[in-house]
Amino acid sequence: VNNKRSIIQISTMSNSAQGNIIQLEDGWNNVIKTGAIDVLERTLDNGFDTSFEPKEYIRIYTTCYDMCTQRSPYNWSRDLYNRHGETIEQYLSNTVLPALRDKSGQGGTILLNELKHRWSNHQIMNKWLKKFFTYLDRYYVKHHSLPTLEQ
Repeated sequence: VNNKRSIIQISTMSNSAQGNIIQLEDGWNNVIKTGAIDVLERTLDNGFDTSFEPKEYIRIYTTCYDMCTQRSPYNWSRDLYNRHGETIEQYLSNTVLPALRDKSGQGGTILLNELKHRWSNHQIMNKWLKKFFTYLDRYYVKHHSLPTLEQ
């Protein structure tokens, strides 16, 4: 029984605890971007309910956590904070604004319905990104007196 517990504990340890360094581009592109951001955008654009399986959520959260707790020069907190902001800006510029512009000539009610839909999507995206980047928001943002991820 003790051997089984040890194996389980070792297999669930984060990469940082195991001594593995997560490079910025690897963690961002292979886990955060493809596993969270792209999935969120695709799901919201297709009008499906957005949720993540617990195992996938933990994988993304742990990657963010590990990337924020690695020792310098491999601590990517600032980079993840900046990329979080860039992700929101890109989504608003590339997806939300064109959709609103497309509806602007079709009457007030249609535009308001589209705005309501896009606002709802924006809130869902922010909710999930805040969950994935919780550690970043609690420690890096607070320590550097930066605007929170929701601001």
